[in-house]
Amino acid sequence: MCLLSLIVKNYILQGGFIVKKGIALLSTCLVITGIISACSAQSTSSSSQASSPTTQAATSNSQTSTSDQPTEVKIDMNEFSYSTGDIKVKAGEKIHFVLTNSGKVEHDINNDELKLDKDVQPGKTETLDWTAPSKTGTYQIICDKPGHKEKGMTLNLIVE
Repeated sequence: MCLLSLIVKNYILQGGFIVKKGIALLSTCLVITGIISACSAQSTSSSSQASSPTTQAATSNSQTSTSDQPTEVKIDMNEFSYSTGDIKVKAGEKIHFVLTNSGKVEHDINNDELKLDKDVQPGKTETLDWTAPSKTGTYQIICDKPGHKEKGMTLNLIVE
């Protein structure tokens, strides 16, 4: 708007005569102002979408991937819980688990039916590449170390 007031002042200083350059400058200013307004509105809507996490990402601690890349699922283990709630995956989806044991004793993720089993020593991080079954359903993952499941070290893997 400062530029517009400058044009108006120039118009007044020139004795009220509108010159072709002034009209061209005014038109350019209006176009630029419109572009800036449109970009600001688009940027605001993009940033609000980016700050709103998807249910899957929030629930499973995963990152969206392309069809060629596995979906990364991060799980932190300690006495006696997993850091994530339910994990949602698609049938047949490739998963790259990143398992961190921040506890003081050994933990694991285990489900015999899914052939899913990985031990992690205290203070270590392990990875596991795995493919979700084609059969949909809810499967329980447990820490099968003695007494850990009974102390609540379980989570659900939901195959959709």
